[in-house]
Amino acid sequence: MRLTKLPRVCLGQLPTPLEEARRLSDALGGPRIFFKRDDLTGIGLGGNKVRKLEFIIGKALEEGADTLVVCGGFQSNMARVSAAMANRVGLKVELVLGGLPGEPRPPIGNLLLDHLLGAKVRLVDTVPRWEFGEILHEVAEELRSEGRRPFVLEPGGSSPEGMAGYFSATLEMARQFSEQGIQPSRIFVAVGSGSTFGGLALGAMHVNPSFEVVGISVSRMSDYLSENIPQLTTDANELLGLDKGVRGEDLTTYDQYIGEGYGALTDGACEAIRLVAQSEGVFLDPVYTGKCMAGLMDLVRKGTVGKDETVVFIHTGGSPALFAYEKDELMA
Repeated sequence: MRLTKLPRVCLGQLPTPLEEARRLSDALGGPRIFFKRDDLTGIGLGGNKVRKLEFIIGKALEEGADTLVVCGGFQSNMARVSAAMANRVGLKVELVLGGLPGEPRPPIGNLLLDHLLGAKVRLVDTVPRWEFGEILHEVAEELRSEGRRPFVLEPGGSSPEGMAGYFSATLEMARQFSEQGIQPSRIFVAVGSGSTFGGLALGAMHVNPSFEVVGISVSRMSDYLSENIPQLTTDANELLGLDKGVRGEDLTTYDQYIGEGYGALTDGACEAIRLVAQSEGVFLDPVYTGKCMAGLMDLVRKGTVGKDETVVFIHTGGSPALFAYEKDELMA
């Protein structure tokens, strides 16, 4: 395995804690729930993007880049963390942030932090929301014409290097499970572009655990994920020097908690955000972790997840996005 030989900038506060959420478990009447606190990765207010970017920026520096070109929604966690980590290693950042035509994009939440970090921000219209077409390559060509050396990130960090971050996280969790004497049956994680989920699924195959990785989609349908994530893991296999790939039929995802679309509030997410805050003092976000927790809660209530199981919830961060929503929306 080549994981330790990959270029990497070690800026995250790792390992992150694995904490038992006893009061949340009590509120649901079981199962036993642990939070993997990847919201506490540190730099730039943390989140799952830190693990990915350690390897992605490592590659960019190895290739001699001086600028990161990063895309995302206008409340993108990847944009925020990319800007923060780039500042630490002396790279410039060009953020290309999309949204639906006519959608308000006030400088609050993550977008405010992007400006405070000094990133150059370009706001563009994208339909659908995550479709950037040729925009990123046009920005890269513009930068090259200025004599700069851009490195274009895949959306959401969905590259082999990004997946290496969560392959590594699986190894980290396996050590924690052993140290704490627990054997989880399932690991729950929000799925956007798919590299966090894919990295965990790939890691699970190679540490030979008893747990299943369960993805709660926040934007894309399960058929799309089953078709596209295996290709991502194939590329990551080659990078990491592994011999087992992930097939579509190996993946467990749920797409019924998306609601009206990416970033759109759902009643389930609002309930989950309130319950976790009021039982554990932990903030979830409306885009990713709120919907993932809503899925976990619903599967518990339906009996799909048994009351006597032990499950792990990956807290991927994103709480700054809370400030882009109105109180009445979240508390409804």
